[in-house]
Amino acid sequence: MLLVFPMKRCRQKVDSGIEIHVYRNKEGRIWGYTVSGHYGQRGSSIVCAGVSVLAQTTLKGLGEHFMRSNGISEDDVESLSRYLKYQVAPGDLQVKLTGSPDEITDALLETMLIGLYDIHDSLSQENDPEGVHIYEIQQDQEV
Repeated sequence: MLLVFPMKRCRQKVDSGIEIHVYRNKEGRIWGYTVSGHYGQRGSSIVCAGVSVLAQTTLKGLGEHFMRSNGISEDDVESLSRYLKYQVAPGDLQVKLTGSPDEITDALLETMLIGLYDIHDSLSQENDPEGVHIYEIQQDQEV
């Protein structure tokens, strides 16, 4: 079953380069992430598309996990907000768990991060300083 739920949209300025912030709790588990900016020519950047697919598919996977494990129907997006907060706009994605990360959320988020580092590393090998920047931040989770 494919999870499809409406995204909350807002307008923000998009700068060049992609900046990713990954937030970890004291135990080292990811509880949130942000992706902002753009890379390359709009509409034709494989780098930007790759980052977007990883970040948005992870968001949908998190939503699917919370819906299945908490008996939330696909039509009840409001109940999902008890477990997951997100905001999507062109060039900007913000995601945070509202509860503690579990084994499944940990696997989803760490897999996303592996893919993002693969993109980052391939750009670094091409000596591209404006590409993708990833910052891992240890911060108490805002519940």
